[in-house]
Amino acid sequence: MSEPDPPADQGREPARVDPRLLEILVCPLTKGRLDYDAAAQELVSRGAGLAYPIRDGVPIMLPDEARVLTD
Repeated sequence: MSEPDPPADQGREPARVDPRLLEILVCPLTKGRLDYDAAAQELVSRGAGLAYPIRDGVPIMLPDEARVLTD
């Protein structure tokens, strides 16, 4: 009997984001700088207090999709 397959995202490295894209992206609300959190796969806007997710290497720059920062 074989082992079951691991979940699709387990054991894989997150997709890389093009550094040139990171240089030009800004927060859609504040138009301010974003910090790239590679471990969490998020673009963080301290000014807006939001973290925009990156899915399959694509930043999702929609405020409704962003996580509210708690710190």
